Amino acid sequence: MSYKDQDRGTDDDYAAYFAGMNKSMQQKVALTTAHFPPEGKVADMGSGSGQATFDLAALYSGLEMIGVDINEKSVAIAEKTYAKKNLRFITGDIADPLFPDGSLDGILNSSVLHHVTSFNGHRTEPVLRLLDNQVRELKPGGVLIIRDFVIPRGPTLCDLELPDDDGAADGEPRALSSAALFERFAKTWKSSQAPLVFEALAARTPGHRRYRLPLRAAAELVLRKDYRDHWDTELLEEYTYFTQQEFERELTARGMRIVVSVELFNPWIVEHRYAGKFRLTDTSGAPLPFPPTNYLIVAQKVPAGAGVKLVEIARRPVQAPKFLELQAWASGDRVYELAARPQRTLDVLPWFEHAGRLFVVCKRDFPRPILNAGERDLIGMSGGGYITEPITALVADDQKPKETIARVLAERAGIKEIESVSAPWRYFTSPGGISERVDAYLCRIAPWLSSREVKNYSSFSSSGSVRYLDATQTLRACHVGGMFDARLELNIYRLCRERRRALGPWIGAEIVIGEGAKIVARSAGEAFAVPVRSRFTRVAPRAPEFLNVYEGEFAERDASGKTLASARFEYVTPKHLSHETITLLPLVRRGEKIYAGLELRDLPAAQRFEGTSAILTVPACRVPKRVTDLGVAEAFAAEKLSGEFALTLRRCVGLGGRYAPSAGVTPEVVYPYVADVAAAGAACSLLWVELADALLHLDALRDAHLLTSLLRAAHALSVSVSAPL
Repeated sequence: MSYKDQDRGTDDDYAAYFAGMNKSMQQKVALTTAHFPPEGKVADMGSGSGQATFDLAALYSGLEMIGVDINEKSVAIAEKTYAKKNLRFITGDIADPLFPDGSLDGILNSSVLHHVTSFNGHRTEPVLRLLDNQVRELKPGGVLIIRDFVIPRGPTLCDLELPDDDGAADGEPRALSSAALFERFAKTWKSSQAPLVFEALAARTPGHRRYRLPLRAAAELVLRKDYRDHWDTELLEEYTYFTQQEFERELTARGMRIVVSVELFNPWIVEHRYAGKFRLTDTSGAPLPFPPTNYLIVAQKVPAGAGVKLVEIARRPVQAPKFLELQAWASGDRVYELAARPQRTLDVLPWFEHAGRLFVVCKRDFPRPILNAGERDLIGMSGGGYITEPITALVADDQKPKETIARVLAERAGIKEIESVSAPWRYFTSPGGISERVDAYLCRIAPWLSSREVKNYSSFSSSGSVRYLDATQTLRACHVGGMFDARLELNIYRLCRERRRALGPWIGAEIVIGEGAKIVARSAGEAFAVPVRSRFTRVAPRAPEFLNVYEGEFAERDASGKTLASARFEYVTPKHLSHETITLLPLVRRGEKIYAGLELRDLPAAQRFEGTSAILTVPACRVPKRVTDLGVAEAFAAEKLSGEFALTLRRCVGLGGRYAPSAGVTPEVVYPYVADVAAAGAACSLLWVELADALLHLDALRDAHLLTSLLRAAHALSVSVSAPL
């Protein structure tokens, strides 16, 4: 068997195939552009139609893009369809060495490495040789991206229930029931798992058949069950070949720093091809999470002996923190706990316009070890602990902010010429437990078309580099989970808003809001004028009941596992709940207008900084530690929202990728959602504001979670986020 067994026939057949495949290209491009350099040479391995390769070439004129595909017909079509000075296509087997050592700045492998295993006897050795070749071909600092499939986490065996009344018992694959399709699949699928051994059991659900089989094999079936037009071709491929840990281990062993490693869940596939289409449980009948629809790993080649991962090697609870201040605020009989940083938090986002486009300058690969603290993540997200973020600093509360900004940019980014500085934008990163208000500034600079290492001011071997990014492409990466610093995203939205720049299409889950509940709407001016009141009194600290402050010891390790440096950091987590939060923005459609439901709360962090405890927030809840599945967490949050605010919900939809609100003080990760509200009871205490009206008064809002939800929702629903003239 060879790769050419995938030949799909005539040019028309290829056109139809590529048309279907290209619907996901925007997401693929967004996931990659956030991490590839804006200049240099990048190879797109398995480039297929060439559209994603062309999109990357069109995005950065300084980037030489080379599309590689083993199929000569694909290469010929790509060359005929797409042409740019910085774009070329070549025929080649991506498993072979194709480029000189140290010649590439980036390599993209999108949905292609499983072909290397499938058409080489379902062995992983060819992929390991491929990784050897590709790592050698990268320059130091070069980025390798793999977007493919992953062996799902969970038990070895599972029970899979499939409908047997949704199609025929025999005949062509496209007409078969799901259960009949599985039984044919089990007999004919070519894989490393063949023969596929399963046991037929009594169904728990009427109209279904139940099978006991390896979880990995169940994932293979549900991932492909809807691709029936080329079923025989699909049977030649085995999608899964590595676990997430195996991907990370193999790349780390080759001197690669893991930047992002995360399971991906295409929301359209989850809604239309997973939910209600099958039931997956362990052998006792307990529900299992859906298999990931894809997997993304981004790795950066670092010099020999450089750090590849930040690992928490020890932690201890701290009753009297030395860096963080644990505050206690009383309101009646209840005491609220807050963790406060010792100085003012400053975010600076340099920006410039070039060739009609908007760019921002960020820190890349800055060490944030606290992100690797904690037990687990709902979607299996992990990484080296190095992120991309604005230029940040803790500074004294001085009266000369422009001088402070100039000093921070010079010291931490090497930027010395500033053309203008915006007014500050102030917001709380996570006011329920952290007493931190950020002062954020946009700084216009001259075009800065370079990337550079910066002087090390961290506790580890490097503070990373400073690079420029396309502003709207970075937003898109946030939509699909490729970037996750909340404050970088917020400031890019602010920049686009003030420059009146189009945001481009939303590429996260489609948000559709039905005609909804009867509500009492208020103008944003009325709703955002929060009352001035002080409901808290500062009291002496006591043994914390809600928060845990830990001192974690973090080691920086190289590819061989050698510790290069270690440092201790204090961070805060909830005592009895997980470090994961779900926000749910309630939305109601009334005719052509969409209204958002905001919660008016009293929080001591707001009182400390603003002089009033009242603050508008997005409804949110912490996920219990017992919940380890994102779907279960979503249902938990929806039930809590419905009960607390007397709402009837049609559905909840993910509102872009998860994000970290304050990586320097907490490992908290936030999963934003919108809730389509069908009815609101008389006891509903939310303040309903038209979404378009709210966007005209964003400067009056202080909760970063609310700001993120409103801006993403407006983007998804094509509501203008431009500032008023």
